[in-house]
Amino acid sequence: MSVLAYRQGRAWGHARARGWSPGSWARGVAAGSSRTERRADARELLRGRDLEVLGWVCEQYGARTDQLEGLLGSPRTVRRVVDRLRAAGLIETRRVLVGESAWVIPTRTGLRAAGQGFGVWHLRLGSLAHVAAVNDVRLHIAGRSPESEWVPERVLSKERASGEHLVDAAVITGDGQRVAIEVELTVKSRPRVRAILDEITKRYDTVLYFCAPGPYRQLAGLAESGRWPNLGVRELPRLGEPSS
Repeated sequence: MSVLAYRQGRAWGHARARGWSPGSWARGVAAGSSRTERRADARELLRGRDLEVLGWVCEQYGARTDQLEGLLGSPRTVRRVVDRLRAAGLIETRRVLVGESAWVIPTRTGLRAAGQGFGVWHLRLGSLAHVAAVNDVRLHIAGRSPESEWVPERVLSKERASGEHLVDAAVITGDGQRVAIEVELTVKSRPRVRAILDEITKRYDTVLYFCAPGPYRQLAGLAESGRWPNLGVRELPRLGEPSS
């Protein structure tokens, strides 16, 4: 089963609830612009799955094309979906690092289609590794727990109280448990990590860290202390590895 069978986050669901569909949306945005009208035929070819992928990418800031294979199942399908979305003006693709797959980034028009009021993400080299790692974790969790709902950072940032630590995502499990997801690539100071743990372990039923080797050793040691009984620590999943 494709990972797209996994319950999508809130953004595209909100847009669909407002009655948006591939054809109706394409006709609406095409009105009044000769340049856009020249793209109308391409937009009319959009499919529901294309827009589900768009919603996923909007929630995650962006994604590499090889990561989208985890949603769609094959490079060929990814190419077709990306080509249709790009022809419709909903995404742009950009190659950033040598030897790495291209990034898919929503345009302002694509973000409007997602329906959550997300701002344009300006790709920065310093944030790419973290965004990519969070994407891998989302795919990993979706494969293991397809009944769960992923709530992305972009949604959580609108809901958090002043001064609260913003986790990388939250997962709502099938039985209603709230799980904080943190993706850690670098080692932070122990006082800083302890302060974060003291806060978020009180707000969530479970806190699950996915870590690169350095922070994994640090977080695993803290978990062994027993101070945070609802803390779990995992290694970062590798793209394409079995989900169970």
